[in-house]
Amino acid sequence: MAVSEAYDAFAYAYDQGLGKRFFTAARRMLEETLKRYPTPKHTHLDVACGTGLALEFFRNRGWRSTGVDASVSMLQLARARAPRVVAGDFTALPLRSKFARITCLYDSLNHLLERDDLVAAFRAIRGVMDHDSLFLFDVNHIEIYPEVWGAADPYVSRGKDYLLEIATTYRKRDRLGRARVTGWALINGTRVPIDETHLQRAYSERDLVKALDEAGLAPVDIIDFDPFGEADSIESPTVKLFFVCRPQ
Repeated sequence: MAVSEAYDAFAYAYDQGLGKRFFTAARRMLEETLKRYPTPKHTHLDVACGTGLALEFFRNRGWRSTGVDASVSMLQLARARAPRVVAGDFTALPLRSKFARITCLYDSLNHLLERDDLVAAFRAIRGVMDHDSLFLFDVNHIEIYPEVWGAADPYVSRGKDYLLEIATTYRKRDRLGRARVTGWALINGTRVPIDETHLQRAYSERDLVKALDEAGLAPVDIIDFDPFGEADSIESPTVKLFFVCRPQ
């Protein structure tokens, strides 16, 4: 089995088992935010675009949408939804154009484990913004990590052509979450196994605001975001924070 096939399996299972579910809620948040902050400039960049659900959302509304992701396998799925995608690291974006609206969803910024990388990502994003651009992103609320990532039961999603199981742990002393991702997906008629480990860093709201400031960005809105209706069952003020930021 080729390594690329294993990653293709994860990309497909993630898209089917978690990506589409999350984007149902993210779509509502984006619609409300775009209505609250209108712009005549319809250029959009999705950073860490994954399988391209946000690209499809913007393109269907008449935007010229571009996606960047480090995973070629994710981009293969994204390209079916939007043709303008490019491989690249979001701490050093391979773009020179300016964009009116920039998104970074799916708590992608939590995957940056070092604060310096977080600041570098914000600076790279600031570099593709005009004076009136806005940067929209979500992160996990710091208090959900011991609540959700520390839970004993894994997240499980299954379909006729995939199985996705995510078992998580959280180490509070260094604010590090670990996700063991297992399962399988049918790729070209073959059941390809999935077995990966993903890490996340928990950042507080204060951490994020300070990192944004160092990059020349400032939040104009910070919104509580509960995409899966979990807030009432956990001891946390909210599940995610959704930031709307502008250049300073």
